[in-house]
Amino acid sequence: MKKAINLRISGLVQGVGFRPSLYRLASSLHLKGRISNTSEGVIAVLEGSSREIEEFLKCLPKVIPPQAKIHAMEIEECSLQNFRDLKIEKSEGGEKLNVDPLPDLAICRDCERELFDPTNRRFLYPFIACTSCGPRFSYILKLPYERESTVMKYFSLCPDCEKEYNSPEDRRFHAEPIACPRCGPTLSFLDHLGRVLSERYKAILDCAQALQKGAIVALKGLTGFHLLVRADNLDSIVRLKEKKGRKRKPFAVMFKDESQLREYVEVNEEDLLLLRSEKAPILIVRSKGKLPEVLAEGLNCLGVFLPYTPLHRLLLDKIDFPVVATSGNIAGEPLIFEDNEALSKLSGIADFFLLHNRPIVRPLDDSVIKKRKYGHIPIRRSRGYVPSPIVLKKTSGKCVLAVGAQERTTFSLLIDNRLIISQHLGDLDTFETQRNFERIIKDYLQLYGVAVELIVSDLHPDYFTTKWAKGYAHKLGIPHIQVQHHYAHVLALLAEKGIIPERPILGIAWDGTGFGLDGTLWGGEFLLIKGRNFERLYSLRPFRLLGGERAIKDTKRVALSILFEIFSEEIKHFDLPFLRKLSDKELNILFHMWKSGLNSPITSSIGRLIDAVSALLGISYENSYSGESAMKLEALYDEKELGSYPFEIKDHTINWTPTILGLLEDRGDLKRRASRFLNTLSEIALAVAQRVGITDIALTGGVMMNAPLVDRMEESLKRDGFQVLIHREIPPNDGGISAGQAYFALLMDEFARTDIYSPSF
Repeated sequence: MKKAINLRISGLVQGVGFRPSLYRLASSLHLKGRISNTSEGVIAVLEGSSREIEEFLKCLPKVIPPQAKIHAMEIEECSLQNFRDLKIEKSEGGEKLNVDPLPDLAICRDCERELFDPTNRRFLYPFIACTSCGPRFSYILKLPYERESTVMKYFSLCPDCEKEYNSPEDRRFHAEPIACPRCGPTLSFLDHLGRVLSERYKAILDCAQALQKGAIVALKGLTGFHLLVRADNLDSIVRLKEKKGRKRKPFAVMFKDESQLREYVEVNEEDLLLLRSEKAPILIVRSKGKLPEVLAEGLNCLGVFLPYTPLHRLLLDKIDFPVVATSGNIAGEPLIFEDNEALSKLSGIADFFLLHNRPIVRPLDDSVIKKRKYGHIPIRRSRGYVPSPIVLKKTSGKCVLAVGAQERTTFSLLIDNRLIISQHLGDLDTFETQRNFERIIKDYLQLYGVAVELIVSDLHPDYFTTKWAKGYAHKLGIPHIQVQHHYAHVLALLAEKGIIPERPILGIAWDGTGFGLDGTLWGGEFLLIKGRNFERLYSLRPFRLLGGERAIKDTKRVALSILFEIFSEEIKHFDLPFLRKLSDKELNILFHMWKSGLNSPITSSIGRLIDAVSALLGISYENSYSGESAMKLEALYDEKELGSYPFEIKDHTINWTPTILGLLEDRGDLKRRASRFLNTLSEIALAVAQRVGITDIALTGGVMMNAPLVDRMEESLKRDGFQVLIHREIPPNDGGISAGQAYFALLMDEFARTDIYSPSF
């Protein structure tokens, strides 16, 4: 008996070869019908015998492409239309958009084999791609996903490519980024004045030669520009640092292949699986110290990655050294992705440019992951991960825009049950980054075809995101709510794990600073989470930040504040290295600032306490980039050191005075003292958890990027019977704040009858 079904599938199903996979399966079973992309996903209307239809549905899960992810599938019988054939049709639009664009994908093994096969017509072609790899999110103009909806519409298919595109037996059947040397994008190699020196494959050879000689090259990649230079040449690295204004911030290094990678860093098979995955992030691993120390000054680790585009692969194949591959931008400005802007802004940095004529629609930095003993910590979620949504168990009743924090900014859209987190947008301290923030929000709203009904921001009144959210809400006449910073950190982790906090959870939220309900700067918090409420159970003993924002950069000021709290003016008689860097006049001024509270806000931040310890130990006196002092202290950690320092818990406050006294009295080397201090933080977490007695513990906040600290906390808490939640997908730093803010909006609906915490103080 003949029957027909209507199959509706939503999720990551466009741009992964999903329709070709359905087509091949249906064709093998002699089914007739139509398969198309729509604004709701993939729709297939298929006709055949009951047995054939049943076999199709049975085999469907086995043929789904590896990059695809089904969020929902509806199957219903429908009336027969008596199709005579089976076809993939062009996309249909629609008012409702229930489909997610795929992240940009690293070159696949099949394309890499073809790339170096002299008999293949795409031999050495830097834009080779297929249904399993290549540009996706960065080159989509609109949805649904078709070639005409991407920048590839500017490149007409040659007869050979068109034949592959239309052949069900070919692996490039309906591969939208399909191209070849005859019809696709091309390369150009230019000098710093913008004069074309060579084109096509010759451009790669000339670029390799320039790098060999120590030149700085700006390369237009998959999702933006990289600045490249030899990673084994100290003079070249220093020149790039000086030109880019990058004082001590580490550079990431790209290696030719796994063999070369193993020469310079310590990696295992799990690390390699991640590095060669379609996501291809930068992975922070332990360095073997064979490259110039200036790449990651004062650190024992290095950010590494493998060539993830055919262009990078071809270039590194022609050189025998690793290269620095850092974001192509001016310090404090967004990633550059357009040719004219690159030639204008990077001409003072780069000696040469390697450009191509495939436009980039939206820029994305490289994603960054950090290795730890028990897995990996997400540090920056961007290319390869964005815009894959976090699929929630509950559905929001409205479209929510959450705008995140001031640093490591992301924004998030909550559409139905999909939490869509933007790419990393950097720190919003300049006009350029603020305009970029607005531009990308507008782009997302247009791409997903949604209108914001609720906007969520941080409590901090001086954050650009807070001010922008208030203005945007007023302009649209929609509600604006604010969520406390550390509560948002915990909620981001709960969103990632799909947890609705119907039972109590203890959130340990440690970071630099975040605006608290009492108007002080929090950062060492133990929060009781239940429903849509939270309660601050314990926190670090507060201290002052001498000079406010200046203390975040100048860690000597934080160390001084800590010592003033313990010894008052008596510290003048102490012989500590960092005190020698201050004149008597400076010391007196800072003491009176501390005593009067002038421009010295109060904080309970463990991140700032770590800065103070780093200065007290003479490890680092300045944060020239976010987290520098903490990272240098972390680099000294010795897991064989089991000792710690005392601390006191009284009246819901963790008193660090015994810890600092123990640290100052310890005559051991730096490694021992740094290790014992981090061990003490782990013991504080365990002690509070034991007092509170809640089974589920959530570890979050920027301090949780410290791998040995998180490892030790997880070990000790689990050993004592606690269930420990740790970030795997959403960064624990401020890059996750917007996700937590959006999740709060969902919890508002889920626990509508519960009194909300008051953001007033």
